[in-house]
Amino acid sequence: MFIAVRDLVHAKGRFLLMGFVIALVAYLMTFLSGLSTGLISNNVSGLMALPVSHFVFMADDRPTFRSSLVDRSMWEGWAGQPGVRRSTPIGHTTFNGRGSANEPLEFVLWGLTPGSYLDPPVAEGRPLGATENGVVISRLLAQRGVKIGDTITLDRVLTELEVIGITSDERNYEHAPIVYAPLAKWQEATYGPPGGAPPGEKLPAVVYEYCSAIALDLDPGLTPAQIAAVDEELGTTTLTMAQSFATSPAYEVEVFTVAAIQAFLVVTSAVLVGAFFLIWTIQRTSEIGLVKALGASNGYLLRDSLGQALLLMVAGIAVGIALALATGLAIQAFAAAGFPFQSDPASAAMSGGLLMLAGLVGGAVSIRLITSVDPIIALGRDR
Repeated sequence: MFIAVRDLVHAKGRFLLMGFVIALVAYLMTFLSGLSTGLISNNVSGLMALPVSHFVFMADDRPTFRSSLVDRSMWEGWAGQPGVRRSTPIGHTTFNGRGSANEPLEFVLWGLTPGSYLDPPVAEGRPLGATENGVVISRLLAQRGVKIGDTITLDRVLTELEVIGITSDERNYEHAPIVYAPLAKWQEATYGPPGGAPPGEKLPAVVYEYCSAIALDLDPGLTPAQIAAVDEELGTTTLTMAQSFATSPAYEVEVFTVAAIQAFLVVTSAVLVGAFFLIWTIQRTSEIGLVKALGASNGYLLRDSLGQALLLMVAGIAVGIALALATGLAIQAFAAAGFPFQSDPASAAMSGGLLMLAGLVGGAVSIRLITSVDPIIALGRDR
């Protein structure tokens, strides 16, 4: 590392410039990694928070919560199957509404059976089912000004819901905060007439026979073939928790876009580092020839140059990751509630590792030029 360190000291301007470029690439990739994690969380955190292994939808090649319609025979049929540890229906509808101060709200209304294993944990207020029209809201909606005791009026159907509780964390679906309502109230709002039943009357029983999906907690020993057999019998489609993320239309597009940008940055890192060391090696051809004439082996020079590349990559990547994480924390502290960024040291370390590998590969390919340098050029002879 003797030659490498001397180069770093005597050509510090060039190496500082290259280090800055590497730090910038590391910054962008780490920030995108945090943005990707934040987007996933902001999109489907409501699903991720549920103690569920599978979701059941109506039979469909690409089922979604929006389009699925499951009837009572389906959810009762699944509840009685061997290997089903817990099962409960779940309703899903996207609503616009108005708060107590007439402020516009957009949210996802989920209907759950009060007392089921899907009950959201309440950090403030009362749990779901404490009152007939009481709802528990996501922490994100509370950060946007909705308080316990407020009334949320659903547009179009004019159903009034009273906020009785707030979850301990942000729970979203399709980037909208979730409002948890008793299943019966969700069914009335979704399938009933605007304003609910007329005074003194009840809605027909058929209103309470449908939901959007079934949340299952299945025995891990249950095979895909067994699940498929029940699907065929009951006319349903079952997805694992991970597969259910794709029911959000934007999920796959967001993940693919961010991953494509990250891959582009990895390739960019390899090309930049490779080009830098290629030019640097060409400029030092005479010095390399002199050192080889004095007895230095190709192996020694290659190890020295790779060590130089490693020092440059480590310093640049460390600075870039540190700045990206600091930026992310600042954004989380000062940006509006719900900004999709989540600091993840594991993802940052993975991003840094990919950049390191790409940079070293690019540098190694360029530094191979050292092996072709003829020592005689150090004596002033042309090639």
